[in-house]
Amino acid sequence: MRRIWPDLMAVAFFVLAAVLVLRGLWAHPGQRLLATNPQDQILFEWMLQHTAQAVAHARDPFLAPILGTPTAANLAGNTSVVLVGVLLAPVTRLAGPGASFTIFATAALAGTAIAWYAFLRRRLGTSAPAAFVGGLFCGFAPGIVSQANGHPHIAAQFFVPLLVALTLNLGVPGRWWTHPLRGAGLGLVAAAQILLGEETLFLAALGLGGFIVFYAVQRPAIVFARWKAALVSVVLAGVVTLSIAGYPLWVQFLGPEAYHGLPSGRYVADLGSFTAYAGASIAGSPAAAAEVAPNPSEQAAFFGVPLILVAVVAAVWLRRLVWVRSAALTAVLACIASLGVLPKWHGRAIGVPGSWTLVAQLPLFRDVIVVRLALIAVPVIGLLLAVSWDHAARLSVLRWAWPAMVLVALIPTLPRGLGATAAKPAPAFISSGQWRSCAEQHGTLIAYGDTTRAGVIHYQMRLQLAAKLGYASPNGYYFSRDHDGAGRLGRPLRTMDVAVMTARETGHAPELTPRQLTVARADLVYWRAQCVVLQQGGPHADAMRDTITGIVQQPAQTGGGVWYWRVPQRTS
Repeated sequence: MRRIWPDLMAVAFFVLAAVLVLRGLWAHPGQRLLATNPQDQILFEWMLQHTAQAVAHARDPFLAPILGTPTAANLAGNTSVVLVGVLLAPVTRLAGPGASFTIFATAALAGTAIAWYAFLRRRLGTSAPAAFVGGLFCGFAPGIVSQANGHPHIAAQFFVPLLVALTLNLGVPGRWWTHPLRGAGLGLVAAAQILLGEETLFLAALGLGGFIVFYAVQRPAIVFARWKAALVSVVLAGVVTLSIAGYPLWVQFLGPEAYHGLPSGRYVADLGSFTAYAGASIAGSPAAAAEVAPNPSEQAAFFGVPLILVAVVAAVWLRRLVWVRSAALTAVLACIASLGVLPKWHGRAIGVPGSWTLVAQLPLFRDVIVVRLALIAVPVIGLLLAVSWDHAARLSVLRWAWPAMVLVALIPTLPRGLGATAAKPAPAFISSGQWRSCAEQHGTLIAYGDTTRAGVIHYQMRLQLAAKLGYASPNGYYFSRDHDGAGRLGRPLRTMDVAVMTARETGHAPELTPRQLTVARADLVYWRAQCVVLQQGGPHADAMRDTITGIVQQPAQTGGGVWYWRVPQRTS
């Protein structure tokens, strides 16, 4: 018991730390939203709710006919997090998707720290204090915490250490059955990672690929002596992965509403971010971080000058270790690539093309959120901190000095916490189930409120979630297939949407031509609409109400904080 006591203490600390970072959500799970990224939290809650219902009713979790109706949303091409959704299905059904999201985000941080701690202890044999420091940074680095702010599938890196360990074991001599067994294990973990978040698997593959190349250049004999046995394991890993995750991959790339390419070019790292502190870090501020970051959830490249200096010194100090040199070079290359095709310094192009230009238009690579490439450097820095900590313990001169320098560099990067605000309640007409008097189960309901045109997709998904996905919605905050086959956020607004939003913007019901009225009414037919709902309140709600009344040709009814219209059967 005495031997595992430090490990248990580390695990308990990481769990407690994760709860503290997300204490704003834990205060009232299900009733609060992340302050700077509520829309992504709503998306994940929607996904968790959908998966729980798919499990309960034996439906396909990768396709959703109730989202983007009359098309079916391709959830495999979105962040469906089916693995987590299945595991948390009982929680979702009992306590709601908000509670499941809070647990998911907390497990992402704590689980990542614990997994890297275990890797350092078991694989590299570091001491408990060294592994604790390394695991702490790997699980609570600025880039990981920023992803937990609405992107828990990216923050959840707890499979990555296992992927690294299994990959490094490929080809190691052993009994005849060890190579197939290693391959099967690698395939199982890879499939699990795909069902959790395949982007992380792609980033891990890039990092491991770079590491192997750099290692092979320096120690070709070792790598080439293992390649045949490793190939057997890799082939079997591929078979196992496809047998488990083949269907969702088919749906994503070839299934209904499959798309290619995402509008992600603006999400790149800024050179100035590497020496800055993230908005949620102890030494950072949201305003300063915003100057060199795409948004609060994409601050993967924030390390701060002290930590960069410590990491560089550790890499130079440990340069005799081939794996350290290879890992450090991989991290540097990933950080350079994270700058995108046109590197910038505080928002201004430096006039030198980025290395990402070489692969930016290749399949898979063109869909990468480029700034996230800097996440590859996070575990490398964590490993450098841990290994250098243990090396210093053997030297009387640095026994205390080096750990002190590591802590001075590390502590300012740790998070203060992620802010949360009370969720705005949906109209009682929706949340109480009164909408069922206007639309059938899984019938189409069109919802409008006091929101911008761009906010329609968020609003309609939020209300649909409040109705526990009981009805179909024509739009939502997800990636859909555009007319040219490329990915786009949400479905295009149609004539009726534009008319209602014009009324909100101008305060007057637009004078629609006979043709515009015909097209707007045809939109109701296209959506198979049974009910239209407008939330009361807002400065121009009356104009929006009059616009909808003119299109639907039915008087508005009132109830539960909304106006609602039953769409006549002749247009439904």
